Amino acid sequence: MSWSKLERSMPLPENKAKGYTLIELLVVIAIIGFISTLSYPSFTSWLGTRNTNDAVTKIESAFRSISTQIQRGVYPFGQVHIKNTDNEMIITTRGMGQENFNQNRTTLNCSLDPAYWDNASINYYENEYASINLNPKSGTPPGEGAICFSKDGTYYSGSGGFASAGVPPVVDSALFVCSRKEALRLGASIICQVKVEDADELNPLVVPHFKNSKNFYNISWSIFGSIVAEKWNGSEWIERQ
Repeated sequence: MSWSKLERSMPLPENKAKGYTLIELLVVIAIIGFISTLSYPSFTSWLGTRNTNDAVTKIESAFRSISTQIQRGVYPFGQVHIKNTDNEMIITTRGMGQENFNQNRTTLNCSLDPAYWDNASINYYENEYASINLNPKSGTPPGEGAICFSKDGTYYSGSGGFASAGVPPVVDSALFVCSRKEALRLGASIICQVKVEDADELNPLVVPHFKNSKNFYNISWSIFGSIVAEKWNGSEWIERQ
């Protein structure tokens, strides 16, 4: 028998390959969708925590950076500028050189105008997921404020949302930062709303408007730029690690 005849006489192997049926495919898609639904809230919560925590880190870095440059004599006068819009929070540090400082020493102010500074953007950072508590004040741009420092604290000052009327003007030394999803709309601004509980004239307790907020921070600083950040844990402020 020739090889070709033998080949034709041999039975062909049965093809046992089998594809997925439509029903099996739909079941797999349904299971994946169900698992994704369960994990989405956890992922969203993690993302909110990460993005808000990142904003706090950048604010701390901005204060420490300009403070270090002032203490080293790079700039005799410096500023941390913060702006909060409907879409994002923007942090900028600015510095004034020695010559400009000497010429304007008697009239120095914590100007919001970038043209006032020799370097109007030493560091720049924006975050679309976080918000702050800069309330619009009469005669100042909404959601905008600045804190200014000098080496010995003589020219420590504030402007915009960080300054209140008085002689001398009162300079706020605290800022609240929260997830934009936990912020409230106030007029044209989206801010981290806070309230005072158990008011004590000497030690007022300021807490988030919603006490169950998960991503709410309190940042405070001294006239020399040293900074402390605390996180709200649902019942009290604890120092951020």
